[in-house]
Amino acid sequence: MALLKEELQGLEPGLADVLLAIGDGVKGVAETLRTASSAETGTSNALGDKQLVADIEADHKIMDALKACAAVSLASSEENPQDIVLNAENGTYSVAFDPLDGSSIIGANWAVGSIFGVYQGTGFLGRSGRDIVASAYAVHGPRTILVIARPKTKTTSDKDGGRGDEHPANILQEFALINDEWVLQRYEIRIEESKKAFAPANLRCAADNKAYSDLVRDWMSQRYTLRYSGGLVPDVHHIIAKGGGVFCNPASSAAPGKLRVLYECLPLAFCIEAAGGASLGAGGSGSALDHKLVGHNDRSGVCLGSVAEVEKCKAAMEEKC
Repeated sequence: MALLKEELQGLEPGLADVLLAIGDGVKGVAETLRTASSAETGTSNALGDKQLVADIEADHKIMDALKACAAVSLASSEENPQDIVLNAENGTYSVAFDPLDGSSIIGANWAVGSIFGVYQGTGFLGRSGRDIVASAYAVHGPRTILVIARPKTKTTSDKDGGRGDEHPANILQEFALINDEWVLQRYEIRIEESKKAFAPANLRCAADNKAYSDLVRDWMSQRYTLRYSGGLVPDVHHIIAKGGGVFCNPASSAAPGKLRVLYECLPLAFCIEAAGGASLGAGGSGSALDHKLVGHNDRSGVCLGSVAEVEKCKAAMEEKC
């Protein structure tokens, strides 16, 4: 099977270097999870989340990997939510990342993740998910896997039979960490239009979001399969792994959306849409990628998955916080 470096041939060299640096950072996080303490540090990050020793070490591993990449101008982490200049002179890309998403379930030894959004140019504020040029996430579970959404190349088109412009400009691929190498597992991942599997996040808001309460009842009456762990990345990856389904995280006045738009919602929406799926942001009026960033701490609900399943969630996502 092909390696990550081989699959990125033909991509703009700077972007290829950024994605390879992300792969190196994820390797460091995987090692951190095998060795670092899951105890709380007694501190919180700037967004108010309690920090584990593993959170801080994972953040350092990824930031070090990005700093070593000359193509990265600046980076911003959920653990340190500000623009951090890395290679201002030569860098042409900015990377926003969540180094260890789901750290609150590490104590249960459940799968957790890392999330990355790559933007061309410098900075994030005033931009939307439409400015993302590539995104990625890692799942740290029984295996360590890396899923990357990135532009197709001429080499890519040759491999898929030259299917032409009617197919998306981006491709979603899955790699597994095997003997310290990222080995291609799935070449071009696609999501079915409809699949009866659901992950109902922020379920407490169903108490005062009637549309969400009705939706949950409908899923159950239609005998949908429940697949929900409480970890954003593994729950979204289940949709990718099984070829469909829906992750729905709406909001209500009593249970507002808490996902970080820059570090979580936008990169995952880019991945899902690269595979032919759909997304909804807060308000349910359009793609999550349309959110224009006001601050590093923008928060929202999000819905991700199969096109037909996401469409069924519109009413629940329309509820105002």
